[in-house]
Amino acid sequence: MPLTKRFFHIPCKGDECFKLAELIREKAPQVELVEINITDTGLYIEMYGYRTDIRNAWEYIRRLVSSAKASEQYSKKGTRRIKIEYLVEKKKKTFSPVLLSEILKHKGFKADLSDYKDEIITDAPLEVIEELIDNIWDVIEKIKYDVRGTTTKYFLTAASILTDMDPQEVIMKAYSIGLLFKDEDEKYRLGKEWRRAISEFLNKVMTK
Repeated sequence: MPLTKRFFHIPCKGDECFKLAELIREKAPQVELVEINITDTGLYIEMYGYRTDIRNAWEYIRRLVSSAKASEQYSKKGTRRIKIEYLVEKKKKTFSPVLLSEILKHKGFKADLSDYKDEIITDAPLEVIEELIDNIWDVIEKIKYDVRGTTTKYFLTAASILTDMDPQEVIMKAYSIGLLFKDEDEKYRLGKEWRRAISEFLNKVMTK
């Protein structure tokens, strides 16, 4: 299959162009050659490689740019809609949008999910969201062999992040106050609805 060269244009202005160029350089799939030129009217992208690779790379870039632009669209209330796909692609980590939303609410931010749960509507800064995604990932990695059940992981992850306690310390504390129990395999399980358990745990820990 012969190599070919293609040119593409992405409309943008000012700082937006620099941010998009950086994102594309960091995340775009590899082809033989990619050159990005920033102009007054937007980004001009030159790609050289196999036709199929170029087509796949361009489709990926289009989705990435669309998600990035959507994440920067603020409403009059100061909130914005951020596509979950954009966050996953940027962080290269999967996470629960429901859990992220719940933690943001406890931190005092507005946070709701769209009907299809493919967007989060929030007033939290993007840096805060990205840091929380890292924290969620780290906590779940630490507890995944000690607990059983998705909602158990949700509860322990949120409790650890919101109290800044080590996950193992949260497990011991939650077990001692009856929020967790051990099953027949000695794995910790949550004994009640996870959102209610978070509130109860925070009330007991924060009031001491």
